[in-house]
Amino acid sequence: MIISNQIEHLKNLYKDLKFLEVIQFGTITLPITLQEKRYDDALICYQYLASAYYENGSYENFHVVMTEYEKLCLTYGKDENKMYFYYLYSLLQVIVRDFDAAVEATKKSIKYAHFLKYHDLIVVNYYNIAAQLVHKKELEKARIGMSLAKFYKNNICESNITIVRGYIGALYYFATMGNNEEFQEVKQVFLKLIKDRQTFYDAKISFAEAILTLNLGQLEESVIFFEYAYLRFKEQQNIMFLINIEEYINNFNLGDKFQYTKELREIIKNSHRKPLDINNVKSVLSDLFEDDTSTLSIKYPNVISKELIVQHVEHALQNNETLYCFHWCFITDEIEELFGKLFVEQLLFTLFETVYHFIFKHNAEVNVLSKNEGEAFIRGISESEFFELLMELEEKLQSKVVHSKMGILEVPIHFGFIHSNQLPEKQASYEQLTAHADASLYYAKSHGQLYIYN
Repeated sequence: MIISNQIEHLKNLYKDLKFLEVIQFGTITLPITLQEKRYDDALICYQYLASAYYENGSYENFHVVMTEYEKLCLTYGKDENKMYFYYLYSLLQVIVRDFDAAVEATKKSIKYAHFLKYHDLIVVNYYNIAAQLVHKKELEKARIGMSLAKFYKNNICESNITIVRGYIGALYYFATMGNNEEFQEVKQVFLKLIKDRQTFYDAKISFAEAILTLNLGQLEESVIFFEYAYLRFKEQQNIMFLINIEEYINNFNLGDKFQYTKELREIIKNSHRKPLDINNVKSVLSDLFEDDTSTLSIKYPNVISKELIVQHVEHALQNNETLYCFHWCFITDEIEELFGKLFVEQLLFTLFETVYHFIFKHNAEVNVLSKNEGEAFIRGISESEFFELLMELEEKLQSKVVHSKMGILEVPIHFGFIHSNQLPEKQASYEQLTAHADASLYYAKSHGQLYIYN
């Protein structure tokens, strides 16, 4: 049941294009499936992980996962597994610029998709093969591929979100062909399809527009699109597409016009890191929530020890500064029973990151009390700003649901807080503030509420 629930959660993260979370949770589920010889589930994990690494532009990890995926798929894979494997394998060949191998892999995926009647993947593959054939200068075959993609697309009653992969291929096809009218039509449909979803596709669309304007002879506009795409890919740490940008900059002698040429080359030069060993995935999450917060502090500088927090609070009070003491708590007993300990640790870490992201904007000082609990002290924030922060946190945290075989589970969240002005001046101290925040948190938990405000 635990593995089935984890797979269900992965499936929904993948469906919602939450690729970073797919990686976070997939690297927990995969070793369990392999250890228990649940190869059907392991193949699904490989599929989701490979897709997520590809979308995130992590070529090294994508390559490692695909290598292990291939071994298991060819030994234990069913037709559906092979259909997805060859689709992803074709993307891997595009990255290494072996378009002959990419086309052959896409043809195999199409064959399985036809047999299984996976119409969305038929469309995706035909879009992709059209783009691949353009690179091979086989323009007539590319046009046939695009015509087949359109034919099957028009015969789909309701498209699955999977089809977004195909729209990227379609955009690159029309961009390379210099067909602005059809490029813009596909772009609008694409944007409508991915609306309100966490996605990395804005950079890829800009990259495609850079290619389009370049082929239309609009050099100045092309450089602007390349620069925008560069900044987004840099932010995403998408090395694969940064390499693609460098290739275009070099091939079309845009180095003098593209203002980030030196920086781009330096990033690519320094990007060769040791890839993830998918057979030796270890969870370090337990280490992150021990009493010693030094590990967390590496990534989150506002996470400090209790001793330092006490010093900061006492110093603020002595200088007549006002501050909020804010405690949070997540209840995960039921989820741990259904999903397992490691899954819950990753979930709690994800929730912590969300809390930290919002309170960090207010320069909060944070102390992690346990895996489920933490406290923060926020100085110089007004009451209206504080409650705006609570509303933002509530909205974001309540969207972090867990998908199980039985349905959607929400993570119970409770807050407790107090402002230093609510205590008599001489009584305000770290101990008093935390005691009142804890009491407020306990009262909220016992009444099943997010928080209690007096």
